[in-house]
Amino acid sequence: MTDIKNMDVLYGVGCDVVSCKFHGHDNRCFASSINVESPNAQKKNETFCGTFAPRPSEII
Repeated sequence: MTDIKNMDVLYGVGCDVVSCKFHGHDNRCFASSINVESPNAQKKNETFCGTFAPRPSEII
């Protein structure tokens, strides 16, 4: 399990996906890096965060 308290925030990157294991206080991303995916995107809603990983409690 990832301990968010011991990770550094990825400054400038906000995240409101509370079910992601990298989501932290103040809606910040605590991943060491992010990967925005969808190489043929033409609009914002056609992209997604490839770094997303569900919190352990969210895994079914």
